[in-house]
Amino acid sequence: MARIIAAVLGDSLGHLNQVLAVAQEMAQHEFLFLGGGRVLDLRYQGYSVEEIPVPGTLYADNRVDIAGTVSNAMKILLESPKTFRRVRRIIKSHDPVLILTSYEFFAPLAALSMGRLCISIDNQHFLTKCRHDAPKQQMLSRVLFEVPLRLMYSFAAKYFVNTFFPIKPVDSTITEVFPPIVAPGVMEVYPSDGDHVLVYQTSPTFERLFTLLEQMPHRFIVYGFGERLPRKNLEFRTPSREQFIRDLAGCRYVITNGGHTVISEALYFGKPVFSFPIQLAYEQFFNAYMLGVLEYGDYCLGSDPSLKVMEEFEKRIDTFRANIEGGNFCGNTKVVHRLLEIIQHQESWDTATRSQSED
Repeated sequence: MARIIAAVLGDSLGHLNQVLAVAQEMAQHEFLFLGGGRVLDLRYQGYSVEEIPVPGTLYADNRVDIAGTVSNAMKILLESPKTFRRVRRIIKSHDPVLILTSYEFFAPLAALSMGRLCISIDNQHFLTKCRHDAPKQQMLSRVLFEVPLRLMYSFAAKYFVNTFFPIKPVDSTITEVFPPIVAPGVMEVYPSDGDHVLVYQTSPTFERLFTLLEQMPHRFIVYGFGERLPRKNLEFRTPSREQFIRDLAGCRYVITNGGHTVISEALYFGKPVFSFPIQLAYEQFFNAYMLGVLEYGDYCLGSDPSLKVMEEFEKRIDTFRANIEGGNFCGNTKVVHRLLEIIQHQESWDTATRSQSED
């Protein structure tokens, strides 16, 4: 049994579910989670957790709240020397054979300073670690995304980039590309063709979307806006991971932001996706853009969507479904296999090093 530290940005379920999926498939090993926000909930699932602050992203009116995000990050960074020392103590005490990170700031830096192996598991590093044809639009959002990505989240020794679109690493010795990591519970549900459309929004402020949905003939199950009374053809549901997966598996198609996790889960179930990426979030824009390029769905960059756009999308549903059938949207086994290979190599190296030191 190997000891592994997993440091996770906990302000969204995407990063957490990726690492949790890996941990569940490596149940023979001991995991210690570092992070804040939703990472703390893992205590109720029997995992050991150490709380550390996370500089998460804030949203308003379906766009990144730049001032709020920067202000939140500055508060955490002012305390960073103290947090950095604490993370080093945790690593020294736990003595892991491997450190995993999913968009967390402190653990990769601490690992680098201590000569420990740290592997980043996320999809965001497609921008800096992989070759891709970037559209010329959205340059401001790209800069706002790329600068903190390079300055705060690029200190790992290796990068496991998982994406639903084909992409090649710049340097294959430090970066490997995998299909998406499917979240816990998803593979236990079988898809079906229901009569509802699933709507998921990261930001609960995009209420202009309701005006569009009310003009459409379908039944919509809406997540992300909290508990509300039904509204014409809209049914609002409170957060429930199990119910969300069932609703996703049984929908006609998905309307969401540009988050990688929900898009990947929809594609895993064979569902076309219409994306309204959060403005100034370049990662979401690029995911939405690739939906269009691969014809898995379509997207709209405006915050005032029209009925005509959705009608054109629905005319191409069969084409989207046929294209999705040819994709591979589950990389869990491949990722875990590579991690086990690396752990075995690390353990062999540690044993040899100890043997030489004793001689």
